[in-house]
Amino acid sequence: MILSIHIPKTGGVSVRNVLKEHYGEGFVLHYWQVTDAFGQPLAEVPATAQCVHGHFQTDQLTGKFPNAKLITWVRDPVERVVSSYYHRLRAHDWQHPVCQELHAKKLSVGEYAALPEVRNEMSHFFGSKQPEDFHFIGLMEEFDVSFACMTKILGLPPAAARRDNVNPEKKSANYELDCSVRRAILQLNEQDVNLYARCREHWKNMVGRLGYLKVLSAAGFILTQIGSNDADYLSMLG
Repeated sequence: MILSIHIPKTGGVSVRNVLKEHYGEGFVLHYWQVTDAFGQPLAEVPATAQCVHGHFQTDQLTGKFPNAKLITWVRDPVERVVSSYYHRLRAHDWQHPVCQELHAKKLSVGEYAALPEVRNEMSHFFGSKQPEDFHFIGLMEEFDVSFACMTKILGLPPAAARRDNVNPEKKSANYELDCSVRRAILQLNEQDVNLYARCREHWKNMVGRLGYLKVLSAAGFILTQIGSNDADYLSMLG
């Protein structure tokens, strides 16, 4: 079984659609409720499920399915928080208390980032698990290579990387933020910054095992990002 933890705003909708196509009737969604591949509610995750995907903490299901393989995607902590802010402005999820507060109080991105439920959200979804416990971790910043790794690791048919549920108003790779706001979001997400650095190292080792390292070294830009970004993050937290 595959347990696919969808951390908000890390490409999870794109991944969900690919996994659903592959696993078919063996695919289960675990969001506000548990549903089968066709959207029909289920009382619980069935033992026959092949892949469970959704917004759930790892510890919710690893006790019941101790042999399941964990997969997830992560993202630059600042970019993830800001993407979450704009997503919730566009798509009103009135079941979610954070979305309710955002709209009721008309929060700025800095005020939104300071909400307890928003801080260190990636670490929350990891629960007691560490990057080394995951069968696969993808990086949003390296989406195409990560997608290729995921398909290879899970034995999925080769396919072009797809991008669903993206911000239609985003004009550049990174959100434009005042330096003070960016620094504040980093400081509010210290756990996630450190987790992200560890996930990047885990990712680098993973692509090396799969034989991608030589290709990435030739490309240059991916391996150059690893290390330089991490050092910047950790220094800003100091």
